[in-house]
Amino acid sequence: MRGFHDAWQDKFGAKLVGQGTMRGSLYDLGNYPGVKIAADGSDDFVMGELYQLRHPERAISILDGYEGYSPSAPLKSLFIRDLVAVTLEGGQRTVAWVYLYNRPVSHAKLIPSGNYRDRIFARLSNSCRIARSF
Repeated sequence: MRGFHDAWQDKFGAKLVGQGTMRGSLYDLGNYPGVKIAADGSDDFVMGELYQLRHPERAISILDGYEGYSPSAPLKSLFIRDLVAVTLEGGQRTVAWVYLYNRPVSHAKLIPSGNYRDRIFARLSNSCRIARSF
């Protein structure tokens, strides 16, 4: 998402298509978020951004490495890349590549809003309160 490691968007000539949602649950894994596909019957959604890549093969190869995904060993990968249904802000639906967390989430904190920015702002708010209490 914009505001988090923006350099990759410029490096790959990524063009923002728009904001969207997918069915899933978003977790705070400490230094980064992780998405799990929502269980059947769940109405949980994750918010994100959809990008069009100028050189998708090259970009995906590099992003696979960054996300800890190995196409030759998906079960051992930290994340897996999968095609999922995405709904854009205007209601348009499409399919996009998404990196899904490939480990248990029992240690992770659910982000109920499905928006990672909410978790970052909550962390910053808590840090400010802790700092003021000294």
